[in-house]
Amino acid sequence: MKTKTRSSAGLVTGFIFSIFLFFISFPVSWLGEYYNHLNQFSLGVKNYDRDEAINGLENLKEDYNRFARWKFQYLSDKFLFSEMHLYEASVSLLNEDYEKAEKEDLKNRNGWQVSYFSGISKFWVLHAAYQEAMVKKDKKNMALILGMVIEEVKSDFEKCVRECPGPVENFNCSFNYDLVSNPKSAAQALANPKPEIKYILGSPGGDESKEDGKEPGKKNPISSDGKEPSQGGTKKKG
Repeated sequence: MKTKTRSSAGLVTGFIFSIFLFFISFPVSWLGEYYNHLNQFSLGVKNYDRDEAINGLENLKEDYNRFARWKFQYLSDKFLFSEMHLYEASVSLLNEDYEKAEKEDLKNRNGWQVSYFSGISKFWVLHAAYQEAMVKKDKKNMALILGMVIEEVKSDFEKCVRECPGPVENFNCSFNYDLVSNPKSAAQALANPKPEIKYILGSPGGDESKEDGKEPGKKNPISSDGKEPSQGGTKKKG
């Protein structure tokens, strides 16, 4: 009798365990798809491939909705999709929609990466205005725009430098801070024509932070004058 009872209990346990494995297999497979889509998106941004980046972002949004439908939204928000606003901003920068990046994608967001993207977005908006003022030979407006770069854009990069986690991530933030802090180099960056391939489109950091997001062969995150990056900048406070 005891043998039959144990046998029945074993069957029930095995059945329950099989059901558990069946249901857990779905989230596991979704995770695989999520990482594939994240890689697709990252490569698109790195290679300045708008279509690839946009497709990757749309796939990530579908992944998020699928996790949410199955009641995994909290875990998704906390661990998988906590940087979606940065992904959105990356695509906006690829599309040269700098106002969207600043006023929608990054609105009410905090963090050194947000400051970094915000500084880039503000700079290119002001760059377009400066170029227009140059055509009109409006020196008064050019001086006003230069002042805005030195004040507002500099503030974003300064915050990025102070808050970024380490020297690797600090590279682009520090260089951009140095560039816009100096009126001469800031004016030169504003006066230079916008490069065909945009600089600094991806989030700073990672093993390839000194190459990702910049036109191949260039080391200057904003300007196109070919200068070597300086090692200065605001010191990060611990």
